[in-house]
Amino acid sequence: MKSPKRVTLRAAWFGQALRALREDAKLTVRQLGEGIARDGATISRVESGTQPVSQEILDGYFRHCGVKGARDRANLEAIRADVAQKGWWERYQRDVASTLMDRAWLESKAMTISSFDIAYLPGLLQLPDYAESLMRRLDGHVPERRLQSWIEMRSERQRVLAKHRAVKLNSIIDEQLLRRRTGGDHIMRDQLDFLVEASERPNVTIRVLPADMCIGVSGSFEIFTLHEPYPRVGYVATAAGDICVEDDSVDELADEYARLEEICLPVDESIKLMVAERDAL
Repeated sequence: MKSPKRVTLRAAWFGQALRALREDAKLTVRQLGEGIARDGATISRVESGTQPVSQEILDGYFRHCGVKGARDRANLEAIRADVAQKGWWERYQRDVASTLMDRAWLESKAMTISSFDIAYLPGLLQLPDYAESLMRRLDGHVPERRLQSWIEMRSERQRVLAKHRAVKLNSIIDEQLLRRRTGGDHIMRDQLDFLVEASERPNVTIRVLPADMCIGVSGSFEIFTLHEPYPRVGYVATAAGDICVEDDSVDELADEYARLEEICLPVDESIKLMVAERDAL
């Protein structure tokens, strides 16, 4: 039996936007389908993100839902193009979770990523040896091919920090992560050295949250501020996997991040601490 088509985050957003247009125009699925010579089932699949949207169908939404604004049209056409486009991450889809595929896409569209990490260092700042040691610890029975795909994809994702118009990364990390010997002293020394080096980049800011300030902190999370026409989105780490959140929930994460910024070490003191931990190994 064929596995169901995976609905990407961008396809889901596009479907939601089209459904909102139809509902604002007070049209049923059947009515809109009749207007653009499609059956109701096709419209339902379009709005659930499981069926590609042709320019003809999108023009039908514009026409029957009264979308006249040039910017509104351009935004929806840009999302349609993004949904149809395949990124470099698609070649890893056999070996990684769908949330990681969506994360790679979000990183490619982000202007700013604000992350708080309490369990392990952020993926965009992990060296391959650190990443491998971490993944083996998290899943000791992972097949070698899948492990290597994870590591390769993680390294590929880091290119967003070095590309033209590089992503701005604001990272807050728990102090204990600097002392946790993931992979042993040699691997951790190289990893800390890389953090110090990365913190010198103009688009990377790393700050450390003192261990005694972690009381009451619930867990790791990220906030992605994306280029238009996309909304701001957050990812929250849970025991069952990462959860994508939007709207008011992202505002709550932003408030929490602002609180953490107030109590973490300044950049220069954070770098000094990373250097001291590195030199102590």
